[in-house]
Amino acid sequence: MKKSVLAFLKGIVSIAAVLVFVVVISGCSKDEGALEKAGEKADKAIEETTKAAEKAGEKVGEGAEAAKDAVQKAGEKVKEGAEKTVDAVKKGAEKVEDKVKK
Repeated sequence: MKKSVLAFLKGIVSIAAVLVFVVVISGCSKDEGALEKAGEKADKAIEETTKAAEKAGEKVGEGAEAAKDAVQKAGEKVKEGAEKTVDAVKKGAEKVEDKVKK
C-alpha cells in the first residue's frame, strides 16, 4: 500500500508540474503588456541610435580622408616651395662666388 500511495503522489506531482507549466505558458501568450511595448520602443530607439552612430562614423571617416588629402597636397606645395628655395639659394651662391672670383 505504501508503494501505491507513493506512486500516486508522484503522478499527482507530475501532473501538477505540467499544469503549472501550461498556466505559465498560456499567461505569456496574452496581448502585449506595457513592459513589452516599452521594451520594443527601447529596442527601436537603440537600433536608430546605432544607425545614426554608424552614419556619423562614416562622415568622420570621410572628413578624415578629405583632411588627409588636403594635408598631402599642402605637403607637396611646401616641398615644391622648398625645392625652389634651394635652387634660388644655389643660384645666389653661384652669383656671389662668381663676383668673388672676379
